[in-house]
Amino acid sequence: MELKVVCDCGQKYKFDVEPVHGRMPVKINCPVCGTDGTASANDLLAQCFPDQSPPIPVAVAVQTIAAMTPPPPPIAAAPAAGLRINRAAPAPMAATAGVPPLPAAPRPITAVRSPALAAAPKAKGEYSMMLGILGAILGAAVGAGLMYGFFLLADFRFPLMGTGIGALTGLGARLLGRGTDMTLGVIAGVIALVSTAGTLYLMFGDIAAMFIISMIVSVSFAYKIAG
Repeated sequence: MELKVVCDCGQKYKFDVEPVHGRMPVKINCPVCGTDGTASANDLLAQCFPDQSPPIPVAVAVQTIAAMTPPPPPIAAAPAAGLRINRAAPAPMAATAGVPPLPAAPRPITAVRSPALAAAPKAKGEYSMMLGILGAILGAAVGAGLMYGFFLLADFRFPLMGTGIGALTGLGARLLGRGTDMTLGVIAGVIALVSTAGTLYLMFGDIAAMFIISMIVSVSFAYKIAG
């Protein structure tokens, strides 16, 4: 039958075994940490064979066989004189009928890690730096487009321009990258800075440097959200 044992370290392993009186015939160990798993295996076997009686200890079995074996017959003394007749030596007594010899102890079973229980590969959709950078670029483009469009319609700069572009840049990086990372936060901050400075230059030309606070706010929001 097949047994599946869960070690205290969290490792799962399975093996085939032929129980003896509903218990493990040999000792088993965890293939990872080496912890003795015989007791856990016996507990599982006890659930499968609840009516099995515990095995007879080897010492008790040896004593029982010795008690059932009759003593050897006395050897007759050789005559003091006269003709001596050679007698064949008595053959060694066989084991008592009906009592099988004790089996030799089998070799310990080494548990083998099952391929099915091996560590599963990483699931799809985990963190991706490249997708995060792409998300930052798309978010910056959307933010810059909205702010510049508002400027063309209303003929003045949106009050929270740096906050809007920086937040959209960081949010795009975080969503497409499926996570946050300090490096991704720095890259998103640089993209937000370029996007904000470029949008201000389109609006005000050479005096765009006057709005340095909007650029700093944009970089800060992008870094905090993506990093």
